[in-house]
Amino acid sequence: MPEEFQKVFTIQLPVHVRKKMNGVYEARFRKFGLRICVSTKDYDALRGKLLDAIRNSAPMSGDHPLLQQKSVLFSDVLAGWFELKKPSIKESTCKFYQGLFETNILPALGGLELREIRQSDIQSLINAYILQNKLRTATKIYQTLKAIFEFAVGEELIEKSPLRMLHPPKYEEKNGRALTLAEEREFIARLGASGCAPEIKGALLVLLYTGMRRSELAGAEFDEGFLSVVCAKVRKGFQERKRLIPITPVLARVLPEIDLGAVRTVRPDALTQAFKRLMPDHHLHELRHTYITRCQESGVAREVVSVWAGHAADNTQTSNVYTHFSREFMRKEAQKVDYN
Repeated sequence: MPEEFQKVFTIQLPVHVRKKMNGVYEARFRKFGLRICVSTKDYDALRGKLLDAIRNSAPMSGDHPLLQQKSVLFSDVLAGWFELKKPSIKESTCKFYQGLFETNILPALGGLELREIRQSDIQSLINAYILQNKLRTATKIYQTLKAIFEFAVGEELIEKSPLRMLHPPKYEEKNGRALTLAEEREFIARLGASGCAPEIKGALLVLLYTGMRRSELAGAEFDEGFLSVVCAKVRKGFQERKRLIPITPVLARVLPEIDLGAVRTVRPDALTQAFKRLMPDHHLHELRHTYITRCQESGVAREVVSVWAGHAADNTQTSNVYTHFSREFMRKEAQKVDYN
Protein backbone atom coordinates (compact mmCIF):
# COMPACT_ATOMS: atom_id res chain seq x y z
CA MET A 1 0.00 0.00 0.00
CA PRO A 2 1.42 3.45 -0.88
CA GLU A 3 2.83 5.19 2.20
CA GLU A 4 0.54 8.23 1.83
CA PHE A 5 -2.56 6.01 2.22
CA GLN A 6 -1.37 3.94 5.15
CA LYS A 7 -2.73 6.39 7.72
CA VAL A 8 -6.09 6.67 5.94
CA PHE A 9 -7.12 3.01 5.68
CA THR A 10 -7.94 1.13 8.86
CA ILE A 11 -9.31 -2.41 9.06
CA GLN A 12 -11.04 -3.26 12.34
CA LEU A 13 -11.16 -6.97 13.09
CA PRO A 14 -13.03 -8.78 15.88
CA VAL A 15 -10.36 -10.30 18.13
CA HIS A 16 -10.76 -12.24 21.35
CA VAL A 17 -7.96 -11.56 23.85
CA ARG A 18 -7.40 -13.27 27.19
CA LYS A 19 -4.71 -13.38 29.86
CA LYS A 20 -3.75 -16.90 30.86
CA MET A 21 -2.84 -18.03 34.38
CA ASN A 22 0.88 -17.96 33.51
CA GLY A 23 0.70 -14.27 32.54
CA VAL A 24 0.77 -14.88 28.80
CA TYR A 25 -1.62 -12.86 26.62
CA GLU A 26 -3.41 -14.82 23.90
CA ALA A 27 -5.31 -13.43 20.89
CA ARG A 28 -7.61 -15.47 18.70
CA PHE A 29 -9.03 -14.51 15.31
CA ARG A 30 -11.82 -16.68 13.86
CA LYS A 31 -13.21 -15.01 10.75
CA PHE A 32 -13.20 -15.29 6.95
CA GLY A 33 -12.02 -18.89 7.07
CA LEU A 34 -8.95 -17.98 9.14
CA ARG A 35 -8.14 -19.75 12.42
CA ILE A 36 -5.28 -17.83 14.03
CA CYS A 37 -3.98 -17.89 17.59
CA VAL A 38 -0.94 -15.94 18.80
CA SER A 39 0.46 -15.38 22.29
CA THR A 40 3.11 -13.27 24.03
CA LYS A 41 3.93 -11.99 27.50
CA ASP A 42 4.25 -8.47 26.10
CA TYR A 43 0.73 -7.10 25.64
CA ASP A 44 1.93 -4.16 23.52
CA ALA A 45 3.53 -6.59 21.07
CA LEU A 46 0.38 -8.72 20.77
CA ARG A 47 -1.32 -6.57 18.12
CA GLY A 48 1.67 -6.55 15.79
CA LYS A 49 2.17 -10.27 16.18
CA LEU A 50 -1.48 -10.93 15.29
CA LEU A 51 -1.38 -8.68 12.22
CA ASP A 52 1.78 -10.40 11.01
CA ALA A 53 0.06 -13.78 11.40
CA ILE A 54 -2.95 -12.56 9.39
CA ARG A 55 -0.73 -11.16 6.63
CA ASN A 56 1.19 -14.41 6.41
CA SER A 57 -1.87 -16.64 6.51
CA ALA A 58 -2.70 -16.10 2.82
CA PRO A 59 -1.71 -13.66 0.05
CA MET A 60 -3.92 -10.59 -0.01
CA SER A 61 -5.09 -11.22 -3.54
CA GLY A 62 -8.39 -10.15 -5.04
CA ASP A 63 -10.02 -13.39 -4.06
CA HIS A 64 -8.94 -13.25 -0.40
CA PRO A 65 -11.97 -13.54 1.95
CA LEU A 66 -11.13 -10.21 3.57
CA LEU A 67 -11.43 -8.44 0.22
CA GLN A 68 -14.42 -10.29 -1.19
CA GLN A 69 -17.71 -8.41 -1.31
CA LYS A 70 -19.91 -11.11 -2.77
CA SER A 71 -23.50 -10.09 -3.45
CA VAL A 72 -25.86 -12.39 -1.54
CA LEU A 73 -29.62 -11.90 -1.55
CA PHE A 74 -31.49 -12.28 1.73
CA SER A 75 -33.99 -14.56 -0.01
CA ASP A 76 -31.16 -16.99 -0.89
CA VAL A 77 -29.96 -17.07 2.73
CA LEU A 78 -33.52 -17.68 3.94
CA ALA A 79 -33.86 -20.57 1.50
CA GLY A 80 -30.55 -22.05 2.65
CA TRP A 81 -31.53 -21.82 6.32
CA PHE A 82 -34.92 -23.38 5.64
CA GLU A 83 -33.45 -26.29 3.67
CA LEU A 84 -31.22 -27.16 6.62
CA LYS A 85 -34.09 -26.85 9.09
CA LYS A 86 -36.74 -28.82 7.18
CA PRO A 87 -35.47 -32.35 7.93
CA SER A 88 -35.91 -31.77 11.68
CA ILE A 89 -39.42 -30.28 11.74
CA LYS A 90 -42.89 -31.61 11.06
CA GLU A 91 -44.87 -30.88 7.89
CA SER A 92 -47.27 -28.62 9.76
CA THR A 93 -44.35 -26.52 11.04
CA CYS A 94 -42.93 -26.32 7.50
CA LYS A 95 -46.26 -24.96 6.27
CA PHE A 96 -46.27 -22.38 9.06
CA TYR A 97 -42.81 -21.12 8.07
CA GLN A 98 -43.72 -21.02 4.37
CA GLY A 99 -46.76 -18.89 5.17
CA LEU A 100 -44.69 -16.56 7.35
CA PHE A 101 -42.07 -16.19 4.61
CA GLU A 102 -44.50 -15.51 1.78
CA THR A 103 -46.87 -13.23 3.66
CA ASN A 104 -44.76 -11.36 6.19
CA ILE A 105 -41.01 -11.54 5.53
CA LEU A 106 -40.15 -11.82 1.83
CA PRO A 107 -42.37 -8.92 0.66
CA ALA A 108 -40.31 -6.63 2.90
CA LEU A 109 -36.80 -8.10 2.67
CA GLY A 110 -36.75 -10.62 -0.17
CA GLY A 111 -35.21 -8.38 -2.83
CA LEU A 112 -32.50 -6.89 -0.61
CA GLU A 113 -28.87 -7.91 -0.48
CA LEU A 114 -27.94 -9.45 2.85
CA ARG A 115 -25.30 -6.83 3.61
CA GLU A 116 -27.73 -3.98 2.88
CA ILE A 117 -30.19 -4.94 5.62
CA ARG A 118 -29.88 -2.73 8.70
CA GLN A 119 -31.27 -2.88 12.20
CA SER A 120 -33.71 -0.09 11.28
CA ASP A 121 -35.14 -2.20 8.42
CA ILE A 122 -35.94 -5.05 10.80
CA GLN A 123 -37.31 -2.71 13.45
CA SER A 124 -39.59 -0.99 10.91
CA LEU A 125 -40.94 -4.36 9.75
CA ILE A 126 -41.68 -5.49 13.30
CA ASN A 127 -43.15 -2.11 14.28
CA ALA A 128 -45.63 -2.31 11.40
CA TYR A 129 -47.19 -5.42 12.96
CA ILE A 130 -47.01 -4.04 16.50
CA LEU A 131 -48.98 -0.96 15.36
CA GLN A 132 -51.63 -3.29 13.91
CA ASN A 133 -51.73 -5.06 17.30
CA LYS A 134 -50.52 -8.26 15.62
CA LEU A 135 -48.10 -8.98 18.42
CA ARG A 136 -47.94 -12.73 17.87
CA THR A 137 -46.96 -12.22 14.22
CA ALA A 138 -44.36 -9.61 15.23
CA THR A 139 -42.87 -12.07 17.71
CA LYS A 140 -42.73 -14.90 15.17
CA ILE A 141 -41.05 -12.61 12.62
CA TYR A 142 -38.44 -11.56 15.20
CA GLN A 143 -37.71 -15.16 16.26
CA THR A 144 -37.41 -16.39 12.67
CA LEU A 145 -35.21 -13.53 11.46
CA LYS A 146 -32.96 -13.91 14.49
CA ALA A 147 -32.35 -17.55 13.54
CA ILE A 148 -31.77 -16.71 9.86
CA PHE A 149 -29.24 -13.96 10.56
CA GLU A 150 -27.41 -16.11 13.12
CA PHE A 151 -27.16 -18.72 10.37
CA ALA A 152 -25.70 -16.06 8.04
CA VAL A 153 -23.11 -15.13 10.67
CA GLY A 154 -22.20 -18.79 11.13
CA GLU A 155 -21.73 -19.13 7.37
CA GLU A 156 -19.48 -16.03 7.48
CA LEU A 157 -21.72 -14.16 5.03
CA ILE A 158 -21.92 -11.25 7.47
CA GLU A 159 -19.96 -10.40 10.60
CA LYS A 160 -22.83 -9.34 12.86
CA SER A 161 -26.57 -9.84 12.93
CA PRO A 162 -28.70 -6.69 12.57
CA LEU A 163 -30.94 -8.12 15.29
CA ARG A 164 -28.24 -8.29 17.95
CA MET A 165 -29.34 -5.02 19.59
CA LEU A 166 -33.09 -5.44 19.03
CA HIS A 167 -35.36 -6.44 21.87
CA PRO A 168 -38.09 -8.98 21.09
CA PRO A 169 -41.67 -7.70 20.93
CA LYS A 170 -43.62 -8.11 24.15
CA TYR A 171 -46.22 -10.81 23.63
CA GLU A 172 -47.81 -13.25 26.06
CA GLU A 173 -49.42 -16.37 24.66
CA LYS A 174 -53.11 -16.69 25.48
CA ASN A 175 -53.41 -19.96 27.33
CA GLY A 176 -57.17 -19.93 27.59
CA ARG A 177 -59.27 -20.92 30.58
CA ALA A 178 -61.62 -23.69 31.57
CA LEU A 179 -65.36 -23.25 31.26
CA THR A 180 -67.01 -22.91 34.64
CA LEU A 181 -69.48 -25.63 35.55
CA ALA A 182 -72.33 -23.23 34.74
CA GLU A 183 -70.75 -22.40 31.35
CA GLU A 184 -70.27 -26.10 30.63
CA ARG A 185 -73.98 -26.74 31.28
CA GLU A 186 -74.83 -23.79 29.04
CA PHE A 187 -72.62 -25.21 26.30
CA ILE A 188 -74.32 -28.63 26.52
CA ALA A 189 -77.76 -27.00 26.31
CA ARG A 190 -76.80 -24.86 23.30
CA LEU A 191 -75.22 -27.86 21.57
CA GLY A 192 -78.40 -29.88 21.99
CA ALA A 193 -80.55 -27.14 20.48
CA SER A 194 -78.08 -26.07 17.79
CA GLY A 195 -79.10 -28.29 14.90
CA CYS A 196 -75.45 -29.21 14.32
CA ALA A 197 -74.76 -32.40 12.39
CA PRO A 198 -74.57 -35.49 14.66
CA GLU A 199 -70.88 -36.00 13.95
CA ILE A 200 -70.14 -32.40 14.98
CA LYS A 201 -72.09 -32.82 18.21
CA GLY A 202 -70.37 -36.12 18.92
CA ALA A 203 -66.91 -34.68 18.26
CA LEU A 204 -67.47 -31.71 20.57
CA LEU A 205 -68.70 -34.01 23.35
CA VAL A 206 -65.65 -36.24 22.95
CA LEU A 207 -63.35 -33.22 23.20
CA LEU A 208 -65.17 -31.99 26.30
CA TYR A 209 -65.09 -35.32 28.14
CA THR A 210 -61.62 -36.57 27.08
CA GLY A 211 -59.46 -33.44 26.74
CA MET A 212 -58.18 -34.54 23.32
CA ARG A 213 -56.69 -32.03 20.95
CA ARG A 214 -58.84 -31.56 17.87
CA SER A 215 -56.15 -33.08 15.62
CA GLU A 216 -56.15 -36.27 17.72
CA LEU A 217 -59.77 -37.17 16.97
CA ALA A 218 -58.94 -38.74 13.60
CA GLY A 219 -56.92 -41.53 15.23
CA ALA A 220 -59.09 -42.20 18.30
CA GLU A 221 -60.18 -45.81 18.92
CA PHE A 222 -62.07 -47.68 21.63
CA ASP A 223 -59.86 -49.99 23.68
CA GLU A 224 -61.58 -51.96 26.49
CA GLY A 225 -63.01 -49.12 28.53
CA PHE A 226 -60.55 -46.54 27.21
CA LEU A 227 -60.05 -44.34 24.19
CA SER A 228 -56.66 -44.90 22.59
CA VAL A 229 -55.14 -41.74 21.12
CA VAL A 230 -51.98 -40.97 19.17
CA CYS A 231 -50.38 -37.92 20.78
CA ALA A 232 -50.29 -34.95 18.41
CA LYS A 233 -47.38 -33.24 20.20
CA VAL A 234 -44.48 -35.45 19.11
CA ARG A 235 -41.45 -33.81 17.51
CA LYS A 236 -40.08 -35.17 14.26
CA GLY A 237 -37.56 -37.92 14.90
CA PHE A 238 -39.22 -39.04 18.13
CA GLN A 239 -41.24 -42.21 18.50
CA GLU A 240 -45.02 -42.03 18.05
CA ARG A 241 -46.70 -42.13 21.45
CA LYS A 242 -50.12 -43.48 22.25
CA ARG A 243 -52.00 -42.75 25.43
CA LEU A 244 -55.10 -44.20 27.04
CA ILE A 245 -57.96 -41.98 28.23
CA PRO A 246 -60.42 -43.83 30.45
CA ILE A 247 -64.16 -43.58 29.82
CA THR A 248 -65.44 -41.63 32.80
CA PRO A 249 -69.06 -41.76 34.04
CA VAL A 250 -69.84 -38.40 32.41
CA LEU A 251 -68.53 -39.66 29.07
CA ALA A 252 -70.29 -43.01 29.43
CA ARG A 253 -73.68 -41.24 29.73
CA VAL A 254 -73.32 -39.60 26.29
CA LEU A 255 -71.58 -42.45 24.44
CA PRO A 256 -74.86 -43.79 22.99
CA GLU A 257 -75.18 -40.46 21.12
CA ILE A 258 -71.68 -40.71 19.61
CA ASP A 259 -70.64 -42.49 16.42
CA LEU A 260 -66.87 -42.56 16.79
CA GLY A 261 -66.38 -43.58 13.15
CA ALA A 262 -68.24 -40.45 11.99
CA VAL A 263 -66.48 -38.29 14.57
CA ARG A 264 -63.09 -39.27 13.15
CA THR A 265 -64.01 -37.80 9.75
CA VAL A 266 -64.85 -34.30 11.00
CA ARG A 267 -62.51 -31.54 9.82
CA PRO A 268 -60.76 -29.76 12.72
CA ASP A 269 -61.66 -26.33 11.30
CA ALA A 270 -65.34 -27.27 11.25
CA LEU A 271 -65.17 -28.00 14.98
CA THR A 272 -63.48 -24.69 15.70
CA GLN A 273 -66.15 -22.78 13.77
CA ALA A 274 -69.05 -24.69 15.34
CA PHE A 275 -67.75 -24.14 18.87
CA LYS A 276 -67.20 -20.42 18.23
CA ARG A 277 -70.82 -20.06 17.11
CA LEU A 278 -72.02 -21.76 20.29
CA MET A 279 -69.62 -20.04 22.71
CA PRO A 280 -68.41 -16.76 21.13
CA ASP A 281 -66.34 -15.77 24.17
CA HIS A 282 -64.31 -18.99 24.19
CA HIS A 283 -62.13 -20.98 21.80
CA LEU A 284 -62.16 -24.71 21.11
CA HIS A 285 -58.94 -25.54 22.95
CA GLU A 286 -60.62 -24.42 26.17
CA LEU A 287 -62.56 -27.71 26.16
CA ARG A 288 -59.21 -29.34 26.91
CA HIS A 289 -58.67 -26.93 29.81
CA THR A 290 -62.18 -27.77 31.00
CA TYR A 291 -61.60 -31.54 30.98
CA ILE A 292 -58.34 -31.24 32.93
CA THR A 293 -59.94 -28.88 35.44
CA ARG A 294 -63.02 -31.08 35.99
CA CYS A 295 -60.82 -34.13 36.57
CA GLN A 296 -58.77 -32.33 39.19
CA GLU A 297 -61.89 -30.85 40.82
CA SER A 298 -63.24 -34.40 41.02
CA GLY A 299 -60.20 -35.53 43.01
CA VAL A 300 -58.08 -37.25 40.35
CA ALA A 301 -54.37 -36.92 41.14
CA ARG A 302 -52.54 -34.33 39.05
CA GLU A 303 -49.98 -36.87 37.82
CA VAL A 304 -52.76 -39.15 36.55
CA VAL A 305 -54.57 -36.30 34.78
CA SER A 306 -51.27 -35.34 33.12
CA VAL A 307 -50.94 -38.86 31.70
CA TRP A 308 -54.51 -38.79 30.36
CA ALA A 309 -53.88 -35.36 28.78
CA GLY A 310 -50.58 -36.45 27.18
CA HIS A 311 -48.38 -34.22 29.32
CA ALA A 312 -45.29 -35.14 31.31
CA ALA A 313 -46.43 -35.62 34.90
CA ASP A 314 -43.46 -33.56 36.08
CA ASN A 315 -39.86 -32.98 35.07
CA THR A 316 -38.37 -35.98 36.86
CA GLN A 317 -37.03 -39.07 35.14
CA THR A 318 -39.02 -41.20 37.60
CA SER A 319 -42.27 -39.70 36.33
CA ASN A 320 -41.46 -39.36 32.65
CA VAL A 321 -39.72 -42.70 32.09
CA TYR A 322 -40.49 -45.15 34.85
CA THR A 323 -44.09 -44.39 35.91
CA HIS A 324 -46.71 -46.57 34.20
CA PHE A 325 -50.17 -46.53 35.79
CA SER A 326 -52.11 -49.78 35.45
CA ARG A 327 -55.41 -49.88 33.58
CA GLU A 328 -57.18 -50.98 36.74
CA PHE A 329 -55.81 -48.02 38.67
CA MET A 330 -56.80 -45.57 35.92
CA ARG A 331 -60.32 -47.04 35.72
CA LYS A 332 -60.67 -46.55 39.47
CA GLU A 333 -59.49 -42.93 39.23
CA ALA A 334 -61.85 -42.31 36.30
CA GLN A 335 -64.88 -43.22 38.43
CA LYS A 336 -64.30 -40.01 40.40
CA VAL A 337 -65.19 -37.90 37.35
CA ASP A 338 -68.96 -38.01 37.81
CA TYR A 339 -70.79 -34.72 37.97
CA ASN A 340 -73.87 -33.06 36.51
